[in-house]
Amino acid sequence: MNFAESYYKRYSVAPKIFNDNPRIDTGIIVVIPCYDDDFVFKTLQSLDSADKPQCSVEVIVVVNSAEDTSEVIVEKNKRIYAELSQNGGLYSNFKLLPYIIEGVQHKIAGVGNARKIGMDEAVYRFASIENPRGIIVSLDSDCLVSKDYFIKIYERFCLSKDLPNACTLQFQHNFDETLYSKQEIDACRRYEMYLRYFRLAQKVAGIPQCLHTIGSCFAVTAETYAKMGGMARRQAGEDFYFLQKLALQSKVSSVNEPIVFPAPSISERVPFGTGRSVKKIIETGSCKVYNFGLFLLLKKFYSTISVLYDGNTSVPNEIIDFVGEQKFFIMVDECRKNTSDRNSFEKRMHTKFDVFFMIRFLNGFSESSMYPPEDIEVAVMKLFDNYGYNTEGDLYRNIFSLDCATSN
Repeated sequence: MNFAESYYKRYSVAPKIFNDNPRIDTGIIVVIPCYDDDFVFKTLQSLDSADKPQCSVEVIVVVNSAEDTSEVIVEKNKRIYAELSQNGGLYSNFKLLPYIIEGVQHKIAGVGNARKIGMDEAVYRFASIENPRGIIVSLDSDCLVSKDYFIKIYERFCLSKDLPNACTLQFQHNFDETLYSKQEIDACRRYEMYLRYFRLAQKVAGIPQCLHTIGSCFAVTAETYAKMGGMARRQAGEDFYFLQKLALQSKVSSVNEPIVFPAPSISERVPFGTGRSVKKIIETGSCKVYNFGLFLLLKKFYSTISVLYDGNTSVPNEIIDFVGEQKFFIMVDECRKNTSDRNSFEKRMHTKFDVFFMIRFLNGFSESSMYPPEDIEVAVMKLFDNYGYNTEGDLYRNIFSLDCATSN
């Protein structure tokens, strides 16, 4: 049985797009959703300038629009697709496979749907050459990549000792002053600090796997993608939900050196993310983030999970009040009754109080008078103090170095 057959049967998968089969040695397929973005040609040139790995590479670009997309953008998308179709032979590093979808229903239209269509097609293509460990790489149309982009990904999946099934890719926004305004760059530096702060603060709290969940910065084997049920059709956040669901099932590895360089520019293509955040920071003049004290509360809670097995109840009141006392202890009892030892109990508790619980908790207390949102610079200083990390010098450079050094 083909590794992808059950995926085709169980999940909503679009019909196969391309009739040809890939080269038998194809090992990497990059998927790029593209909406109203002619930067995609710079992205493709960047990929073509990267060093070749020890396998053939394909790049699927899914140009997409919704039923309510303006005619101006629809026409621009058509021009982009036409140019992609005409210029496919210009690239020597990879085979380009452009595809266009138009008039998608509003409720499913967006980057998640486009990413899913492209990644599902990558599964079809790897299945046709019986390569379950073919690497599906997620990238965005506003990114540049490093010279060793393909090499690092290939080495991580094919030449490392543990041979991971999924991997996050370290990033650094593209702060090229010839392409972007100083205002955008300054705002994005603060937003990137937040992304790193958020991952590192989760590590402090004791979340088992602390990941960057960025759509342009992850890769997964075709077989694992299929086993996880594929990408969700979400207008945004599809990367977060897919990677967090995956992290509950198996370890997600990482490439610790930056190999992806997303744009820092203002954008309203998705409800949240870099573009929206940069716009908000510029408009408000500040970057407010979750209070670090909330992560310390979570740390206290997660550190008590082991002793909850013995009936100890030294859980922070904020956690119990948030969940509800009766509901909290029913959940604890359920975990205790359905496990045979302390380790199993801890694992089951972490499935109940996972990263999705953490997000709900943080949002629930985000306007608390005791734990109000704080400026990113203040939060980062508190984080550094907790790590015993040097707080002298440039905060951005310091948190970038700490984040790279502590990746999974």
